[in-house]
Amino acid sequence: MIDIVVTQRIKPGFEAEAEALFREVETATLANDKGCLRYEWYRAEEPGTYILVERWSDRDAIQAHFKSAHMSALMPKLAPYAVEKFTTQRLTRLD
Repeated sequence: MIDIVVTQRIKPGFEAEAEALFREVETATLANDKGCLRYEWYRAEEPGTYILVERWSDRDAIQAHFKSAHMSALMPKLAPYAVEKFTTQRLTRLD
């Protein structure tokens, strides 16, 4: 299993638009992406900051997710609202 934590900062005043996109991609990912075990967006304490917690069965599932239609559609829609690109940390469980 591979866990991923993503941080995304959104420009002030665009939180509602970004949250709608996050919900849309969360629903599409959970419904369509094989190997996705967890995919949840959270609002952080810092205004305009969002955290995504993901769990995947393997690297192939992650790569397929990045190439999926819903992810390809999300990026151009989110770009006008984002302060910066996603900050991502991949975590691997200790055995």
